[in-house]
Amino acid sequence: MPKVRVVGGGESSKLSELLARFAAGSVIFREGDLGSEMYIIQKGHVRISLHIGDKEREMAVLEKGDFFGEIALLNQSPARSATATAVDEVEVLKLRTTDLDLLLRRKPDIAIRMMMKLSERLRETNRRFEELGSRTELAALTPAPASQGIEARAVLVHESSGRIFPVRPKGDTTLGRHDPVTGVTPDIDLSRLDPERTVSRRHAAIRVAEGKLTITEVGSSTNGTFVNGIRLEPLKASPLADSDTVQLALVTLRFHVIFGGG
Repeated sequence: MPKVRVVGGGESSKLSELLARFAAGSVIFREGDLGSEMYIIQKGHVRISLHIGDKEREMAVLEKGDFFGEIALLNQSPARSATATAVDEVEVLKLRTTDLDLLLRRKPDIAIRMMMKLSERLRETNRRFEELGSRTELAALTPAPASQGIEARAVLVHESSGRIFPVRPKGDTTLGRHDPVTGVTPDIDLSRLDPERTVSRRHAAIRVAEGKLTITEVGSSTNGTFVNGIRLEPLKASPLADSDTVQLALVTLRFHVIFGGG
């Protein structure tokens, strides 16, 4: 399984100030707590659990190189969807949004490893849910992934910077630039990746509906929208598949499906 390795060699001293330690049996955070950090395990094991009905269920035991709590950063959702408990003596990197951003800029390959791990984790969570045989109970949980995965059907990755943009699990995800005049910001704001302002303020939208993933250029953009190098016809939906290259004007992203289903 892919692991996120970030501490080693000369980088240890640079990241040492982000290290946090927890004694065996201590609760790192509880389900429902507010939080704005994610964690990457450097030592020990962490138990992830959540309440289903009146019972607490163990969903995963994570080890060195695994991460948890990332939904608070990637999906801007401060409420923890599970409880994290130190099984033994645990040492973690505790990262806020700015820390993660700097880390991914230095090591963009970590973004791909994180997505691979999220995909594996979601598949395992689905398998465990099936074993529990309580789909009706589980359908009431929001967000669903107990192991702190981002609530997304797919993601777009800007590979040179390592930035990850979750796609909504249902409906439309808008892409473009922040509009300072109206104050409107798209779901995926590419302003920081587009200093030359080649992307339109309302450029494109990705839709998840009836198990299909499509992208549509919502207006007649001067600089165009491309999938795998082919320019899209404005207002016409085009299918998206895992690993497709999506280019909006001068900004190029990679599309990755995190889990299947409708």
